Amino acid sequence: MRASSVRFKVLLHLPHVMRVVVIVLLLAVLAGGVALSVRGCSGKTSTVADGGIVISGVSAASQFFDLGTAFVAFDGSYARAYDLKKGELLWEKSPDGSQGYRCSASGQLLALYKANSLYVYDPAGNVVFSTSTDQNIQSVLVGQTSAAVRFEDDSIQVIDKTGKTVDTIVSTEGKVMDYGFYSTSDLMWVLLLDDTGIEPKCVLNIYQPGKKLLAGFSTTEQLYYKPLMSGNDVYIVGTRSIDIRNTNDTSESSALIYGWTLKDYNLGEPPALLFTLTDQGDHPTSLRVVSGGKAQDLRMPAGCTDLMMGASSVYGFAGQTLYSVPVAGGKTGSYSLPYAVDALLCRLKENRVLLSGENQVHLVTLP
Repeated sequence: MRASSVRFKVLLHLPHVMRVVVIVLLLAVLAGGVALSVRGCSGKTSTVADGGIVISGVSAASQFFDLGTAFVAFDGSYARAYDLKKGELLWEKSPDGSQGYRCSASGQLLALYKANSLYVYDPAGNVVFSTSTDQNIQSVLVGQTSAAVRFEDDSIQVIDKTGKTVDTIVSTEGKVMDYGFYSTSDLMWVLLLDDTGIEPKCVLNIYQPGKKLLAGFSTTEQLYYKPLMSGNDVYIVGTRSIDIRNTNDTSESSALIYGWTLKDYNLGEPPALLFTLTDQGDHPTSLRVVSGGKAQDLRMPAGCTDLMMGASSVYGFAGQTLYSVPVAGGKTGSYSLPYAVDALLCRLKENRVLLSGENQVHLVTLP
C-alpha cells in the first residue's frame, strides 16, 4: 500500500478538530520548504538594519573620529561625542566656542588645538591637560597616554598625560614626511625623506619617547609612505613593496605590490592590508589583500566609491548596495541599503561604521 494512502486513512479516523490541526501543520511545513528553496536560489539582496541609526543634527561635512566606546563629530569649534550603540549625544566640548580649532583623536585621547594652544580630553570629555607652546602648532597626533606636537621647524614635542614634555625629537636625517603613534602602544614613528644625495632616501625611525631610538630602517629603492606595527613586526608600505622588519632581530622579508596603492588596513593578527590597482582610479574592482607576507587577489562585483578592510572580509559601498567579499574565499554577500552611500565617514569598533547618505549621517553595523 502506498504511503500517501496510509496517511489519508489515518486522517479519516482522526477527530474533526485534530484533522484540521494536522492539515494546517502539514501546509505550514510545505510552505516553509517552498520558501526556503526560493530563498536558496534567489539573487535578491538582504537589507542592512534599515540603514542604521540616523545621528540627529550632525552634518556629514563634519570630521569624525573613533574615541573607543564613543565617536566624535567635530565642526571646527565643538567636539561632540556620541554613544557607539545608540548614537545619543554624550557631551560636547570647546576650549572657548570660537572657530579655527583642529582636532585629532585616538581610541583613548582627543586633542583640540589652534595657534599655540592645546587641549587634550579623555573619552568622558574631561580635560587631561592643556598647555600653551612657544611656537605655533602645525599638527598634533595623540596616542594612548601622550600627545605629539609638530612645529613649523619640523621639531616634534612629546607631552605625557600630566602635561610634562618627555621628549623633543629633532631629525637630522631628512625632512619629516609623516609621524604618529602605533595603535596598541605609545611607541612613536617618524618618517623622513632625505633628498640631498644622488638618490632620495627614505628613513623610518621608531622611538620610545623619553628613553631611546628603538629602531631605524632606510631605503633608496623606493618611497615609504605608511608604516604599521603588529607586535615587534613593522610593515613598511612603499611604492614598490611592503618591507617587513622586526625591531628585536635582523629578520626581514618583502611582498611585491608595485602598481598597487594602499587603501585600508585591519590591524588584526596578522595585519591585513588592502590594496587597489593604482590605474583603476576612484571606482576600483580589482583588490589585493596582503596578510602575513602573502598576497591574495580578490574582485568586487562592481566599482565602489569606498572600500573597507574588515576582520575577514573586504566591504565595498556602491550606491545602495553593500558588498562583502570573504578573504578566505566563498560567496560574495550583497546587501541593500535604503539610501545611496555618499561616503564612508569613519570606521568604529565592533564592525560599526558611519555612512553619509541623503544628507544624513548613519550609524551602521556591518554584516
